Formats: sequence, C-alpha cells, structure tokens
Amino acid sequence: MVFGRRRRTEGAGGVEALREQVQRARAAADAAAAASRAAEEEAGKERDDDGPTVPSQAPTARYRVAVAATAVACIGAGALAVETTLDHRTAQQGVDADTRVLDFAEESVARLLSTDTGNAEAYVERVLADSTGDWRSEFEQRKTATIETMRGAGNRTAGKTLEAGIERREDGTTTVLVSATAQTGPATADPAAPPEPQVQQYQIRVGVTMVDDQPKLSSVGFVQ
Repeated sequence: MVFGRRRRTEGAGGVEALREQVQRARAAADAAAAASRAAEEEAGKERDDDGPTVPSQAPTARYRVAVAATAVACIGAGALAVETTLDHRTAQQGVDADTRVLDFAEESVARLLSTDTGNAEAYVERVLADSTGDWRSEFEQRKTATIETMRGAGNRTAGKTLEAGIERREDGTTTVLVSATAQTGPATADPAAPPEPQVQQYQIRVGVTMVDDQPKLSSVGFVQ
C-alpha cells in the first residue's frame, strides 16, 4: 500500500513549459553537434592542405571545432538539467495526487461512520455529496430507510480514521483500504450515570474516482 502526506501541487502549465524547454534544448544540441562535425571535417582538410597559411585574424577550423564542441556540451548539460527537473516535478505530481486521494478517503469514511439521530437528513446529504456512480445510486435508493433507522436508533456515532493505504489503480479509480473506528453513545445521556461508549473498529475498502477534478466515492465495502 502507498502512504503519503499533503504536498504542494505544481501547475500543469509549468510542466508543459519545461517540456518545451527540453525540446528546444535538444534541437539546439543537435544543431550544435552537426556544426561541430562540419567544423571537424573542415579542420581535417585544413591539416591536409599544403597551401598558404590562413591569416591569423581569421578564425581557423580548429578554433571553430572547439567552439562548436563547447556549445554542444553546454546545451546538452542544460537539456539534461531541465529534463531532470521535469522528471522530478512529474514524480511530485504523482505523490500529490495520491495524497489528495488518501486525504479524501479518510475524511469521507469518517463522515460515513459519523451519524446523529437528531440530524439524519444532513447525514444523508453529506454522504451523497461525497458519492458518485453505483455507490451513489445504491445509497440514494435506501436513503429513506437510512433516515428512519437513524431516527429510531436514538444514538450518535463518531467516526475516526486511523490509517489509509492505496491498494491499486484501475480504469480511473483508485482503491483505498481505510482503517477506522466508530464510537457510539446515546444522543441524550444522564450526566449522573453516563453510559460506557461502544467502540467498533472497521476495515473499509473504497473506490475513489475523480469527477470534474473532484474526488468522489464510487464504491464502499466492509472488509471481513
């Protein structure tokens, strides 16, 4: 499983700009390399030439070879530095995306486990706001029964997540395993004799799918 913490996300525009820089640097390096080869060939002809010496004020072919080689080295180093930065930012974006999914999975599971007999309608709306796809359709079909059950229970439950990890990614959905607890107590307790709260621990597997760049629960299942 993959664990992560929240980090700053680099904008897509910055990555695209870096990609363009890499492409331009590579093109420049190729051009400089071609110039270096041409200058080397000219230097070879110059060495074989028994004619008069080239005037000192004119740059020699050997000088041009040295300049071209230096240009190739500098441009190549620049392209490598830019590409390394691009790889780092792309990797960082992956970490940021995973952290966002994990944070949402933990928060949404905590909301799912937190119920209140006196505010059942708000609970249902919160769960639906976090949901999409089959899970949303399933929960919406039984929302009336959920409200009636919560009203009749006469208690409150506080959900708390302990840990979450990514299991797999498939077809645009990230599967996350969440460990959580739910502490249940009566909605109104006698201050003189407060009841002992009941705590249950759960392992819940959820599917997180992005909808309009917002994470939503697309599946929820309790692990036995």
